[in-house]
Amino acid sequence: MKKKVVVALCSLMAVMSLAGCGKFQVKEWSGVYIGEEGSVLILCEDGEGYLNGGTKENTKIDWEIDDDEIVVECSTYNELTIDIDDKEPGDKITLEAGKKGENWNDEKFKRVEIYE
Repeated sequence: MKKKVVVALCSLMAVMSLAGCGKFQVKEWSGVYIGEEGSVLILCEDGEGYLNGGTKENTKIDWEIDDDEIVVECSTYNELTIDIDDKEPGDKITLEAGKKGENWNDEKFKRVEIYE
């Protein structure tokens, strides 16, 4: 009986550890990105961040990874998306107008390292 319980617990632990391993991790993509048009995108590890599309104010955003996309939600631009399928965090990414982000012009961003 004890063997069956131990085997069941080990199996459950193995399944749970695999379930936690996604294709993309938030930590991999968090960082500071500079756009070709001068916009700044900051993705924080806690799922929040900031976007400045060339205005005087930074727009607070919420973001998450959904399958192979980063979905960015904010009040100014509504919903924006970044396709990260077959991309690495150091590659150029394009922030595109999503379903409701009509007032955003698509822009390519490159991740930059910020040193203290």
